[in-house]
Amino acid sequence: MTNTVPAQPTPKPHPDLLRARTAARIVGLVIPLGLVVVGVIVTLVWLPRLPNPVAVHWNGAGVADGFGSPMLGLFLFPVAGLTMAALYFLQRAPNWVTGQRPGGDIWGPINRLTPAIALGGATTIFSLDIITTAIQLDLADARQLEPNLAVSIMPAVIGITAAALGYFAQPRLRLLAPVEAESGEVLDLAPAERVAWVGSIGVSRAYFWIMGASLVVLVACLILVASIRPAEPVGVAIVAVSLLAVLVLTVTCMRFNVRIDERGFEARSFVGWPVVRVPAGQVTDVEVSDIHPFGEFGGWGWRISVDGKVGIVMRAGEGIRVTRSRGRPLVVTLDDADSAAAALATAARRARTGDSPDSSGGNE
Repeated sequence: MTNTVPAQPTPKPHPDLLRARTAARIVGLVIPLGLVVVGVIVTLVWLPRLPNPVAVHWNGAGVADGFGSPMLGLFLFPVAGLTMAALYFLQRAPNWVTGQRPGGDIWGPINRLTPAIALGGATTIFSLDIITTAIQLDLADARQLEPNLAVSIMPAVIGITAAALGYFAQPRLRLLAPVEAESGEVLDLAPAERVAWVGSIGVSRAYFWIMGASLVVLVACLILVASIRPAEPVGVAIVAVSLLAVLVLTVTCMRFNVRIDERGFEARSFVGWPVVRVPAGQVTDVEVSDIHPFGEFGGWGWRISVDGKVGIVMRAGEGIRVTRSRGRPLVVTLDDADSAAAALATAARRARTGDSPDSSGGNE
């Protein structure tokens, strides 16, 4: 005789989740792809009316200073537009790495922002394509072009406007993962005994791949921008600063060393900065629960969530949630979270009751 376990009913998704996903797909993928198709069609129709060569580069004053084949636009603009449309899938990248269902029933501002950025980028490229092509129609020589600041300004204005409209056009839905937390158990220590817990926070495979891919893309962009002639110092500076910021963020968050003792909680990057401290006297509650970095914080690393929590979240899974009497709640992914929570709860109670061996020395 075989015992069978009755199947558990599948939880019903939030009634607005399907609408939010559909809106994100339209904003971040369907419209950008449509703009690429329209841009190619318009360029093909206008191709016989364009001079050869055409202007392909303008300086900051709106003066055409670079020229090339009319066919160049049929390659560069669609590739750039498709790259922007591909940003829509960025929010699914963590799930490709972990194998989990994309998004689950978690939804928040990052799920609206990513499609909006994709739309803004695609609209900027489409506008640049149309404007720069339209002003050269029926010209015998592209060098006859008058200086035109609209070439530099209008695409950016249109792109920013489209991104804002795309963001606010999507449903304002926020779904958090259900949190099942257990309070840290206070240890029964003798008055002379001290509490101490030491651990570390390492990066997940998803963090490694996404930050690594971001660095590769930025290095490629820097090489590409630096190779443009005439030189674009502003563009090179923007890409170089972005590359430096991502590099610093990646390196500093590779590993945090965690110490919990009578003084409280401290997480310090292996390079010495940043450092996050919570004095034991400020800890009002410590809980152990599962943590969802993308749903709660929009990604991994040292972060602040929309609702004000500070997080050192390098992977999904167990961790501790610390509530403070002063300052923002702290969320940290940790292995052996039960032991860490017990140690911090014990230090916090001793700080409140004044029976800590270090009570004369005070907290940080």
